[in-house]
Amino acid sequence: MTSSPASPPDEQALQADIAALRDRCADTRELYREVCALLFFRYGITPTANKLYSLVRKGSMNTPADVLNQFWQDLRNKTRVKIDHPDLPDAMKQVAAEAVLTIWRAASETATAELAALRAEARHQTHEADAVRDQAAADLNVVRQAVAATQAELEATRTQLAGMRDALAADREAHAATNARLQETRWQLDEAGNQLVQVKAEFTAELERARESASAAEERAVSHEKRALLEIDQERTARQKSEKQLEELRAQLQATRTKLKDAAVQHADALASLRTELRL
Repeated sequence: MTSSPASPPDEQALQADIAALRDRCADTRELYREVCALLFFRYGITPTANKLYSLVRKGSMNTPADVLNQFWQDLRNKTRVKIDHPDLPDAMKQVAAEAVLTIWRAASETATAELAALRAEARHQTHEADAVRDQAAADLNVVRQAVAATQAELEATRTQLAGMRDALAADREAHAATNARLQETRWQLDEAGNQLVQVKAEFTAELERARESASAAEERAVSHEKRALLEIDQERTARQKSEKQLEELRAQLQATRTKLKDAAVQHADALASLRTELRL
């Protein structure tokens, strides 16, 4: 037997035979056992655990080593039966027994060494897997804590957002009420303006009649009219400024009404004085 790999032409045939064995053998150990026999008896290759696993690639790394040990044990037993056959010469029995024993010992030592190496590698991989598992568990714990913290922040944000929405709704209601009051104040200012125009018209008419009655009082009436117009302009300016703020609008409205009353009283007093002078 030889331990060299199959030649390139035999490699394709070997792969084809292994593919056929896969179709026939559903059990993994049986498949490894058949591949052992195929390599040893058909292709003259001494099977090893690594070679078997590279060809079959099923199960764990321990499986081909265990099957290989059993294969050599079975081969040894079968060969001993044939060697003990009474028809064989003693010299041939001795040579065959030594050859098979040598092959079995070499294969057994190789399989044992490979099995030990595989077990050591399996233990190393197990340790690495445990370390990876522990690290993954730690990472998972960190992630869970982060998720819990994020959820708590999310709930706090939702609560804050709900409060902001309520405050915004209250602000909107207050703004609507302020706009309503502002519109009412503007309407009152318009009414005051109309009254002011009417008072101005009445005052102008009365002043014209006073001019016809007393030319001497005309200059004072004109001066008084200018002052009244100046007051009216001042009141208009105050009204425009009062539109910016509600409280100022109310104060200026009250001031406008007061000035209107004062102007009417002054006008009446002026007219009364003019009439008195005219009578004199």
